[in-house]
Amino acid sequence: MKWLQTFCLILGCLCGSLGVYAQDGGESKAEYLPDAIYEIRYWTNMMAMDGKVHIDTLIFFNNDRASFEYPNTDCISCPYRSTDSLVYTLMPKFNTSEKEWVMGNNFVRKSYRVIVNFAKYDRAVYKVYVSDMKNKDTGMGQYVFASKQFGVIYRYDARGNVIMLNRIDVMQNGRILDEIDVLPLQLDLQNNTDIFTGRD
Repeated sequence: MKWLQTFCLILGCLCGSLGVYAQDGGESKAEYLPDAIYEIRYWTNMMAMDGKVHIDTLIFFNNDRASFEYPNTDCISCPYRSTDSLVYTLMPKFNTSEKEWVMGNNFVRKSYRVIVNFAKYDRAVYKVYVSDMKNKDTGMGQYVFASKQFGVIYRYDARGNVIMLNRIDVMQNGRILDEIDVLPLQLDLQNNTDIFTGRD
């Protein structure tokens, strides 16, 4: 299984690097919400193996992703909106001794944490399990890798869906503030940590 994950990750990285410029060029005519943070997020469907890069945009204020919105309803992350919302809401608690939370009919478990050095800083990356209450112990929910700095960067489930974040472009007031290549972080997680198999 490890070799398959490695193969899929490398193939996804190669495909992602070839298709990262999937957006149309030219000057943008979009009107931006004043002072909002726009994260343009580039994803690869690791099971499709088609080289496509899927782009969605996360909009939020004051560096707080818990109040995020998507500007459309058909992005690759849209079906996972409720899962992401729970993860971003609970993110400040992931660095505490708490491991499980019940949010309405939803169950969230912080399954594991690893530390990786990325962009000159040590980053905590959490593996989080999200399900409804009846599936809390079945493993049939959603798994995500998430960090405070970059949000949700990887997701998979028991149905075989695997989606990996390649890159983030950060914009505010129509200006690009940062361009983050997430692939080195993904490779480090894959090759140098046990995040896929580890459990607290």
